[in-house]
Amino acid sequence: MSDWLTTVRQHHEGTYQHCLLVTDIAVDFGLSLGLGTFDLERLHSAAMFHDIGKARIPLAILDKPGRLEAEERALIETHPSAGWEALKENRNISLEILDAVRHRHEYLDGSGYPDGLGAESISDVVRILTISDIFAALIEQRNYKPSMPREQAYEIIQSMHGKLEVPLVAAFREVALNR
Repeated sequence: MSDWLTTVRQHHEGTYQHCLLVTDIAVDFGLSLGLGTFDLERLHSAAMFHDIGKARIPLAILDKPGRLEAEERALIETHPSAGWEALKENRNISLEILDAVRHRHEYLDGSGYPDGLGAESISDVVRILTISDIFAALIEQRNYKPSMPREQAYEIIQSMHGKLEVPLVAAFREVALNR
């Protein structure tokens, strides 16, 4: 499995660093929720591999300093499916982790991608990972945006009405603001 992370790191250091940050945030969130060891291990693995599909996205798009064009955005939106495709034949990766890699850009209201899933089809691991991923993306420095204060990032997550599970967003407050 570390071969996949090495591939991501060799392709794009920023994506690799993002995977590490998301993992830290997701595991901290899982601990704050009282998840057991088994669930924490699943969440850890899902977070580590969540952006593996970005190894198939051209660097010119990953590092573009400005707004993405529609075609570039469409290509970026293929990375969850690309990650799922890359990992699906590996017997050491559970279906739950594959589900998280593919679906952490899905929203409860069905407006996410790649499959437009609704609330009933989104697992708890994906719900936790999605919040952690969004928060990490907001607080980190990127070529196309400065880092955002944690308080402001949490406010954005709170404002995503209908997209994220309200009790989980409320439970995330402690992780977002105090850890």
